[in-house]
Amino acid sequence: MAEPTANPQNPHTLVLLANLGRPRRPAGMTEPHAEPILPDPTVASAQLAQLIDQPVAAADLADLRRLQRAAVHAAEAILAGEALDGAELNALAAASTARVELAVTEGTPRRRLVWTDPSLAAALARRLVEELGALDTDRLRGCARPECDLLFYDTTRSRTRRWHAEAPCGWRERQRLHRTPQASRSRSPGNRG
Repeated sequence: MAEPTANPQNPHTLVLLANLGRPRRPAGMTEPHAEPILPDPTVASAQLAQLIDQPVAAADLADLRRLQRAAVHAAEAILAGEALDGAELNALAAASTARVELAVTEGTPRRRLVWTDPSLAAALARRLVEELGALDTDRLRGCARPECDLLFYDTTRSRTRRWHAEAPCGWRERQRLHRTPQASRSRSPGNRG
């Protein structure tokens, strides 16, 4: 499996797994819709396509569901300021092994670790452990729009990002805030006009 390197500046594995199954309201829908979490190999392959480059097999589903639940628990503990329990993640990642290789690029030798993961769940669990180990926990947040339950990792320099995405949550929240002051100004006692 070709693998993106775990990136503490953007813990993509944690955010994607923790957001699986959370209600979303795609464009054109009036009510939020929560999709089933890793229900079968085809849907699981699509849900995890940003993390993996191979199809999910039926044999992978049970451990992938365990991993997804562990990611949710980790994210919720971080958001609540509670201690993380890494037992489940460590158990899922335990079978992954690494070896050291010498890589020479343009005459410059460098050490690199080459990982062997026995399953998709082990590979993703290992990446999740790497992300959590380097995570700036203050940057993991829930979307500030009350109707949205999605999580995101704030990578802005100012640490001021408020929404999981600009569209739809950012513009919907600004629309709501724009309309609210207008309504209150028209009802205020000083405004007779």
